[in-house]
Amino acid sequence: MEHDFEKQRSETIWVLEDLGSKQSLPAIADFDFYLVPASSMSDPVRAVLELKAEGYAAAFDEETKDIWIPIYALTVAIDAIWDHEERITKIGLSSGYRPDGWGFTDASKMNEA
Repeated sequence: MEHDFEKQRSETIWVLEDLGSKQSLPAIADFDFYLVPASSMSDPVRAVLELKAEGYAAAFDEETKDIWIPIYALTVAIDAIWDHEERITKIGLSSGYRPDGWGFTDASKMNEA
């Protein structure tokens, strides 16, 4: 089954707008993006190596094989977030991973701009 990038982007827009309606968002913040195995054949080592080759810091949990990708000082705007989310998702899909969302690194201490 093909991944629905348009649906994913729409969900990202909704999440960002929902967060913005509940609190004032900073201009810049630190983010965490997540990938989870799509099957038992998912290869976390390959996925992390590919992410690192594209300039991302990434690590995986030995037990769950979930992958965490931090991005620091990212502009809090849909285009900036989506640019990374789409690239991370494409890399993940090629290694048997699916996106599992994103969030502020520490929502209680978001960076002030």
